[in-house]
Amino acid sequence: MCSTIIRLFILLGIALAVCEATYVRCSQRVPIYSCASMSCSVAGGAVTDERYPCDCSKIEKLSGKKKTWFKIELPNGKHGYVTDAHCSGDVPPCK
Repeated sequence: MCSTIIRLFILLGIALAVCEATYVRCSQRVPIYSCASMSCSVAGGAVTDERYPCDCSKIEKLSGKKKTWFKIELPNGKHGYVTDAHCSGDVPPCK
C-alpha cells in the first residue's frame, strides 16, 4: 500500500515537471535578437500573438531603466531573445 502511494507521488512529480513549460506571447511583431542585448544581431521577428516556449528571463539595467529579456525557443529549434516592451510571460530568471 505504502509503496503504491510513493509510486503515485513519483509519477505526479514527473508529470508536473513535464507540464511546467512556460511561454511568452508578444502583442505585436518584435525583433528576435541572437543574445540578450540590443547590440546583438537580429535573428528574426516574433509573430503577433504567437506563443513561444521560454526557458528563462534575464534583467538588464541601462541608464537606471530595467529591461527584461526572454530566452525563447524558435520554430527551428534555436534560441533567441525578445524584450518585455511588447512581450510577456510568467518566466523564471535564468541561472
